[in-house]
Amino acid sequence: MVLNAFKDGETVLNETNLNQLFSLQNFRLIYEGSSFFDSVGGGSVENSIASYSYCLPFMTLSDATELSRVELELDKDGVGADLIVQVRQGMSPATGVEGTTLKQVAVPKEFIPTTKKWLSIPIGLTGLVGYGLYYLVILRSGDASNKIDWLGESVQNPDITCYCRTGSSGAWSVMPAPLHAIMYAGESGDLKHGIYGENGYTTVEYDVNGQVSKVYRYLPPADGPTGGVRDIQTYIWAGEYLKSGVVG
Repeated sequence: MVLNAFKDGETVLNETNLNQLFSLQNFRLIYEGSSFFDSVGGGSVENSIASYSYCLPFMTLSDATELSRVELELDKDGVGADLIVQVRQGMSPATGVEGTTLKQVAVPKEFIPTTKKWLSIPIGLTGLVGYGLYYLVILRSGDASNKIDWLGESVQNPDITCYCRTGSSGAWSVMPAPLHAIMYAGESGDLKHGIYGENGYTTVEYDVNGQVSKVYRYLPPADGPTGGVRDIQTYIWAGEYLKSGVVG
């Protein structure tokens, strides 16, 4: 069952919704894992998500039939804008074929740093095809003052072709250089995310000592990504003992 946050004028206070809050939820844990595809480099070109939607094709490996999470290098201007991330199959960007959306995840603008940083985003897709071709799509959002930038290269990489477009349909244009992204699969390393109730998730952040420093929690309302629960809790430690957590 999908768990949603309450929203004025949208969510009915009935037995189903209220009891759902007290019930156990399906969950999936996502660990650091191992990278199976990366588009990285020393470039620092800022590609505005207020100006374009972006598309990055990637391939799985023979033994990487899941996409547990992705890391994108991002920064925020002004108050930013929510980041809408999709994983699609069967696209043809050059001709405008949209393909099938396998997963969509919203990242609240409050979770995105103002200075450039690699940000982990939970995906939790399983059952992918080995050596399959998939597409990471970021939808256009924000405005000139409040937006997200996706960092990328200034020089073309013949092995990685990224695309962009201004509209919500039609053919995509080839970008002059690739965007920064890393795809992960598998269970190893630290816990990075938990997905619960199908569309709620948490993100765990660690300090230099390997202790949990922050937990980010997002639960969207039923009518889309805007609003919902967007909590950031900072953990306070006394040596190796967790003392308290502060939301804000």
